[in-house]
Amino acid sequence: MATVLTPNTGDWDLTPYYPERLGAAYQKDRQDFRTGLDQALQETDLVKLLIQWEKLVSDSEHMGSYLNCLRSADGRDQQVGQDLASLQSDCSRMRQLEVNLGEQLKALSEAQLAELFQNAQLQDLDYYLKRLRQRALWQMPSELENLAADLDVDGMSAWGRLYDQVAGRLEFQYQNSEGETITKPMSMKVSLLEDPDPKVRKSVLDGSNRAWQGVEDVAAACLNAIAGTRLTLYKRRGIPHFLEPALFDSAIERATLDSMLGAIASRYDLPRRFLKLKAQILGVQQLGFQDLSAPLPELDNSKIAWEQAGKMLVEETRASYPEFSKFCQESLAKKWVDWSPREGKRPGGYCTGSTRLRESRIFMTYHGAFGDLMTLTHEFGHAWHSHVMHQERPLNTLYPMTLAETASTFAENLLLDALLRAPATTPEQRLKLLDSRLEAAAAFLLNIPSRFLFEKRFYEERAEGEVSVDRLKELMVEAQKEAYGDSLDPEQLDPYFWASKLHFYITEVSFYNFPYSFGYLFSLGVYAQSQKRGEAFLPTYERLLQATGRRTAEECARENLQVELNQPQFWLDSLALVEEDMRQFEELAREVYKIA
Repeated sequence: MATVLTPNTGDWDLTPYYPERLGAAYQKDRQDFRTGLDQALQETDLVKLLIQWEKLVSDSEHMGSYLNCLRSADGRDQQVGQDLASLQSDCSRMRQLEVNLGEQLKALSEAQLAELFQNAQLQDLDYYLKRLRQRALWQMPSELENLAADLDVDGMSAWGRLYDQVAGRLEFQYQNSEGETITKPMSMKVSLLEDPDPKVRKSVLDGSNRAWQGVEDVAAACLNAIAGTRLTLYKRRGIPHFLEPALFDSAIERATLDSMLGAIASRYDLPRRFLKLKAQILGVQQLGFQDLSAPLPELDNSKIAWEQAGKMLVEETRASYPEFSKFCQESLAKKWVDWSPREGKRPGGYCTGSTRLRESRIFMTYHGAFGDLMTLTHEFGHAWHSHVMHQERPLNTLYPMTLAETASTFAENLLLDALLRAPATTPEQRLKLLDSRLEAAAAFLLNIPSRFLFEKRFYEERAEGEVSVDRLKELMVEAQKEAYGDSLDPEQLDPYFWASKLHFYITEVSFYNFPYSFGYLFSLGVYAQSQKRGEAFLPTYERLLQATGRRTAEECARENLQVELNQPQFWLDSLALVEEDMRQFEELAREVYKIA
């Protein structure tokens, strides 16, 4: 039976973007964008060019957010796919404009740059312009950068679009608890791995991997092409190491990354301890990769209706953060979320938005599991981050991924702590909540580092030539073994994680992994201060969020938290909160399950 689609596709209301789906208002914006690009490419006055650039960035973000919403909601829509490719083609010309801006900024003396910062029309853009100038030092001659931008549409970006199409259409089969063979879209895999039946979870992972095996050559070709293109461009641009662009985009120094990863590795035992105890609770020697999101047995694992999930988010955060609670309530009423499961829907979840609208939209697939409620809360944290920046200039809302997870993880902790404190919460329910929190800790402290290890080693080998499917699987398993140690069964890992994880195929940024661990631990440190200072800390917290597009991560921490991120102590202090959660979990596990 064909899926009936709304004019905007999905549950959300996209009419604030455009009243008609790909209608006249959208078409006018597309034409105005092209005209604006033409004019900007002819502009010679640097100040006027920067003003035009800011508008073009905002407009492209607006249209790109809209098209990605439509594409995610129904990956089968070929018209939207064509429009997205067309917009990406136009945006490749923006790269030409960015190159031009960088060349002009690079040519300025320090005195001329200081004078530019004093221009009233460029107020508060000092940080952005300095970074744009710094990026220009990694540019090829303008004619080569323009060629690279032109080729990107049918090159690296095309490989990314191909992967999205394959993932959006991919289905897999598994056996349910009654032994029936069920076919589901790949977007439902994550939620199905929360099934209480271990045989179902194993069947889901095996079935989904069989589906990926059927397209493994396509996925490997996409991954090799994306990485190979990057490495070729890095070499031409004189970038000394493939991590440098990721560090620059993340607004951190290598010393900070090394400090964080070192602190995590020094405490691998903490999340491993959780997984070993969970295996004991589940009655198995070791967990398999498919068991990482397994629910605890004999606890209430009933589904949470969509309407109830929204109500819980609003009501449980009201006491600790009234403004955030009110924001969530109003956004839900405005239908900002596409949540329902359906065919053709892309896997994953994200928050997107438009500085033109000063609104966000949340994409996810809600099945009623507690993890889905946490995903909703996480994405609303992102939306709140954008909301508190509504008075910032568009170019100052472009915060790095390292700071992007601050508000999302903060929101999760608000909800979990509220539920843990509630008098009506039973020991069994507290155990389930702590399990959810520690499951997230295991993801950020083990799974994300394993992704980083895989991607780093993959790039090292890709520099010498294409990496085969078999080697990709080997690299993935090796990384999982190193991070998870003896907390997982070495015979039950996930060799196809490199294919199923769409983060590896994002063409706009590389190493879409370590910023998650950074954001998680950074947010824990922020949240610890909020717990100590209470409601008085919230204005400081919001100032920190507002500054994330105007400061490096180290500067944000230094100015608002008075800590140094290139030293291990901050990260170890954040991990101490995980240690406390683990202590409580162990006590409750002994009480509820009567284990030693």
